[in-house]
Order: sequence, then structure tokens, then C-alpha cells
Amino acid sequence: MRSMVPGPILLVLVLLLIVGATVVIETRLSVAGTASPSAAQDDGGASAVDPTGVSRGRTTSEKAREPRRGSRDEEPKFRRAAEIVAPAGFINTDSVSISEARGEKIVLVDFWTYACYNCQNTQPYLNAWHEEYADDGLLVIGVHTPEFGFERDPANVERAVREASIEYPVVLDNGYATWNAYDQRYWPAMYLIDADGYIRYKHFGEGAYGETEAKIRELLAESDRASG
Repeated sequence: MRSMVPGPILLVLVLLLIVGATVVIETRLSVAGTASPSAAQDDGGASAVDPTGVSRGRTTSEKAREPRRGSRDEEPKFRRAAEIVAPAGFINTDSVSISEARGEKIVLVDFWTYACYNCQNTQPYLNAWHEEYADDGLLVIGVHTPEFGFERDPANVERAVREASIEYPVVLDNGYATWNAYDQRYWPAMYLIDADGYIRYKHFGEGAYGETEAKIRELLAESDRASG
């Protein structure tokens, strides 16, 4: 014959089990509740990096590690201009160098080829800028990169330079070395390089002459302030 637990005792045991379970649950909730806010506030409320690696915001410690503007560790905002590479020859000069102009000149590099109709349309503006700003520190360099075989002949290019009244230095880029150094794709293409040797502006095709001239003036003024 099985022994039976009296009803009152059984009721007390059930109540004790319920109370014990409630205490355990509340304790766990309390621990979780205190941990979560501290983790969220550790970075001053900024988000961290999500599981995909995409930054949703910078933490306070990350901001502290960022270089201040003007520090040596700051990454340059602009791309350093490439040098003239393996020229096949020069017109209007014996040599020209972008790196040697650094600290002294603002450089406008114009990629062109003389049979290009669009290049012919931009030529008067290049001539005018050379005449207007050369004495103020602008160096225009024409990089002649041929499209067709007959444009590779130096005599043909020299004749085209004379007919277009080009007086600034022209580089013969028959091997596309400088073209490739600039990852070039278009005729004409203009690159404005500041006195520190960084590309600050570029334009492909015709047009934007007022915008380009305004940038020339801006960089010249910037250079004057830096040297003054």
C-alpha cells in the first residue's frame, strides 16, 4: 500500500517551487537588463560595425584615433599626379616635368590629338589660358596621344602645333605611356594639378570653360597664399 502525501503538505511544496522559479527568472532578467545599456552606451551612443563589416558609425575610441586635419598621418584627399612617362619627343621645349613644377607652378595637363574635332574646339581656350596665366604660375602641358597612325608622325604634329598657334610645351605620347599612367579614356581631357602635385580638377570633352578657368584662378590664388 503506497504512502500518500497529505494535501496541505503537497500544496506547500507546490507554492515553494513556484516562488523559487520566480526568483530565478527575476534574477536573470535583472542581470540582462544591467548589461545591455552599458554596452549600448560604451561608445557614447554611436553604432559599431554590423556583422557584414559595414560601418554604421564611429565609436568614441575610433574618433580619438582619427588624425586631425593637417596632421602627418592624414590621408591625402586627392590623387597624386603622375609624371610624364617615356615621351617620344617634345615640341616647343627640350623637356618638361610635372614633378619639377611642384611647389612653383599650377599645371594643366591636356590630353589631345590634332585630328580630333573636339580637341580643335577646345584649343583656343587653352591658348588663351596660357597667354593670360603663364606669368602668374600656370604651366600648360599638351600631351599628344595619337588615335590614328598618321598622328604619330612628329612632323605632322609639329605642323598642327604651328597652325593652332600653340606656344606651350607639347609631349609626344606615341606609346600611350602617359595616357595609361592617368588611366585615360577620352580626347580631350584636362587635369588641373595644384602646387603640391595633386589632381584637383578634371574635365573630359568640350565645355565647362568658365568652370575650368575659375578653378585655374582658385588654385593660383591658393598657391600665392601658401607662398606669401
